[in-house]
Amino acid sequence: MRPVARDALGVLVGALALGGAWWALERAREKTDPRRAVVRTIRREAGPRDLVVVADEAPELVALASPVPALWGVPQMDDVHGVRRLYGVAPQPAGLAPLLGRFGLGAAVDREGRAARWEVAAHHLGRVVFDASRELGARVTAERVGGADNGPCPLEGAVLGCHGPEWNRVRAEAHRFDGAEFRCIYAHPQTDGTLTFHFADLPPARALVGAVGIDDAGWFPTGATVTAHLTLRLAGHPEVVRDVRAVNRKGVAGYRVELPYAGGAATMTVTTPDAGARQFCFTFVMTE
Repeated sequence: MRPVARDALGVLVGALALGGAWWALERAREKTDPRRAVVRTIRREAGPRDLVVVADEAPELVALASPVPALWGVPQMDDVHGVRRLYGVAPQPAGLAPLLGRFGLGAAVDREGRAARWEVAAHHLGRVVFDASRELGARVTAERVGGADNGPCPLEGAVLGCHGPEWNRVRAEAHRFDGAEFRCIYAHPQTDGTLTFHFADLPPARALVGAVGIDDAGWFPTGATVTAHLTLRLAGHPEVVRDVRAVNRKGVAGYRVELPYAGGAATMTVTTPDAGARQFCFTFVMTE
């Protein structure tokens, strides 16, 4: 064999050995963190107008997503116009809760539910025009209708002070769902009546999105379903009616309601056949 050919063959063998060693190392890393394979899948389908959000502090996953834009942690994302598609990646499905609360129902990327995808541009999720958690006592009011605690829920500081025990009081705060922290509107229902929310002066929007769930402190195996019955009355259009349910499972569930682009008002009644430990929480976000 000529020296040049021999040298070239040596370089090729060395490169193959190095590539094999890298692949073996990457497979070992995947066993430690299966999300590495998920991020590689995302990288193959995503583009420069997409964004990968890694919910926990995992800079190595952010680096692996390159050249797709990526960040770790879940920042305030009131305006992400310009993003075509957003991907969320978390250690466990529960870690996606803040993204479900902001963007609503997403599409699964992997079988285990650690990653989800939202079509930000196509589904008009880019900009928040109304967030109920910031409007308690202003454009969002509440009352309990029927039962021992019947009556309005006047604003007391940052809390809607419904009559009755402490858990009757409505407030926006962080709760844990299957171990993951998520800020939402805490709204404990009652068995003998309804907790009714009124949303006034709603701006035009393309979608109503959010998430619902029963927090970890209220979950138990035989807990009842909580139903949030939504009615939106938007100028020039028929009523938009939807039931969103928090079934008895850990974590949160996203929802999405398509809207005509018109302003108006809405109500939401929260009910359950058995209010025992039903520590219900929700987000109500309108986007365009």
